[in-house]
Amino acid sequence: MTHLLNPSAFQTTPSAGHVVAESEAEETMQRPNTQTPADAIGNESCLVQIYPADVIDGMLLLETDCLTIGREDECDLVLEDSSVSRRHVQLIQSPEGHSLQDLGSTNGTLVNGNVIEGTHVLQTGDILSIGSFIFKYLSAGSVESQYHETVYQSLTRDALTGAMNKRYLLESMQRELARSFRRCESLAVVMIDIDHFKGVNDTHGHLVGDEVLREFGARLLATSREDDLLARYGGEEFTLLMAGTDRDEAIETAERCRSVICSEPFATAVGPLEISASFGVALYDGKQMLTPAEVLKIADDRLYTAKRDGRNRVSG
Repeated sequence: MTHLLNPSAFQTTPSAGHVVAESEAEETMQRPNTQTPADAIGNESCLVQIYPADVIDGMLLLETDCLTIGREDECDLVLEDSSVSRRHVQLIQSPEGHSLQDLGSTNGTLVNGNVIEGTHVLQTGDILSIGSFIFKYLSAGSVESQYHETVYQSLTRDALTGAMNKRYLLESMQRELARSFRRCESLAVVMIDIDHFKGVNDTHGHLVGDEVLREFGARLLATSREDDLLARYGGEEFTLLMAGTDRDEAIETAERCRSVICSEPFATAVGPLEISASFGVALYDGKQMLTPAEVLKIADDRLYTAKRDGRNRVSG
């Protein structure tokens, strides 16, 4: 499985020979929305996306023996742009590192500005050009890959709960909604709110409230599906983004998360506390383009229905 991350603070400007028009790279990369462990990067080789800087701004962990990159949906990493061939290039892992093999692409694959022929062994810091996309290869354990992980964590992840932050959520939703509309696929968004959380803070103080938030995030991360994206929307509100998911799957996942939260008391400095949460599920069917705000509003309305009906329940 591949993981794409979003360290947008360290984009660099492409060399003059690689600059293309914005319209040529308007499609996004296809990627799973997996949560990446904090210590994953630095122990894995990766590609840092250099250009385009306004599409994914991403980092790709190389965790499989063979990664195929191209324009067709069957590729491991899909770059939906006319400058990329249907099956463009493969990255092949060996005990010595990674090699590139061009798959007979129309525009060729370049490493450090040179067209590769046959198999090319990659070195950390190599610049890869695949159509109009530019990546930087970083070998496992390199200081630079560890630096990127530190920047990534600070920009995109909520330090207290381990979930992604609101900015990352909204950017991801924008991409996923556009992709779902283009492919006429369903997408689910779940708004989650801890029941009576103000009472926890008022009665026991904010330090205990932080303990509850930390455990709440950990339980949701451990329970949600691998390809789902969990974000802390603000305060005691969380959001779960589930691409390629229908209503039944979304409600099933939300019910599983609800049960995990209320099934066992939360251990805190003042003793165990009974905690529950309410869930509002919105389904986007891909038939008309909606904004993240519009879909979140639907999920938020469903959340308030769950609270009005007694809390500790899923409304969808």
